Amino acid sequence: ASRVSLFFSSYFKMFVCQHNGCGKEYTEEENADNICQFHPGTPIFHEGLKGWSCCKKRFCDFSDFLAHPGCAFGKHTNVKEETDVDPNATLKELAQAPVDRLSLEEKQKAGMLRDGTPKQDIQVTVTKSLETALARFKARKVDTEAYVLKPGQPCTRNACKGVYNDETSNDEDCIHHPGEPVFHEGYKYWSCCSKKKTIDFDEFLGMKGCSTGKHRWVKPAEAKVKKCRYDWFQSEDKVSLTVFAKCIDPEKLVVKANFDSLTIDLVYEDVNKFTLELHLGGKIAPSECSATVSGTNLKLQLSKEEWVAWDNLEFTTNDSNSS
Repeated sequence: ASRVSLFFSSYFKMFVCQHNGCGKEYTEEENADNICQFHPGTPIFHEGLKGWSCCKKRFCDFSDFLAHPGCAFGKHTNVKEETDVDPNATLKELAQAPVDRLSLEEKQKAGMLRDGTPKQDIQVTVTKSLETALARFKARKVDTEAYVLKPGQPCTRNACKGVYNDETSNDEDCIHHPGEPVFHEGYKYWSCCSKKKTIDFDEFLGMKGCSTGKHRWVKPAEAKVKKCRYDWFQSEDKVSLTVFAKCIDPEKLVVKANFDSLTIDLVYEDVNKFTLELHLGGKIAPSECSATVSGTNLKLQLSKEEWVAWDNLEFTTNDSNSS
């Protein structure tokens, strides 16, 4: 009788599946073929993107990465797979690849060495037309973003377990991590809790939040990387550069330069992000440069260090006036 009871207790015991991307509870009785949807690969985190080595899709948002359904089917398992496979092995191999020293020397001889001094902020003037355009854009956005919360909707903040039931859910404390997930040298932790680290992925996911606030039921729209058209022309002493983008957010606008390099970071229409890095075709005087942002574009006036004509906006090996 003891053997029979032992058999039934083990047969109907609840297990938690250890497959990546599954994590469901199951019994041996329910554990049929192809009942488990999981990722046979390992998580990969590189340059802000997250994904699984078995799938091509990559995500910027951590919650989207966790919610991505598995790409394989099979039986559940309560045994955690141990693997010596390094998911970033390809990246490491590329980093260790031999460098073509000759090509580097040729580039240096051609004047490709860039100014190493820190870039300084370029003064930006905001016009009335931008203020008007932003006000109109935000008014239209409010009209089109009506959202009805439904029971069962989870909080979108990192590590929060809260679920929306009714309006009383808004009064509950939201315990979450305000920082971002960090994956470095095998360790996993939150940027807001850098002293608490783990090498186990499940333990990382279970880390309790370090901050208390209000639930955020709807995830704010994230900036999407876009390409913007830009154009330039020059006079004897200046280079004029125009980037065409509507409703640029002046609070998120960054314009920096040193003597031969320019960086522009901007967000327009709330969700579109554009970044421009230029190795300029000539030398400029950063302290004498300026920028103006309107409802439809960003205009830069770059003061030349020497009053000579540039062959191109960007440096090429054929340029003779940037050495």
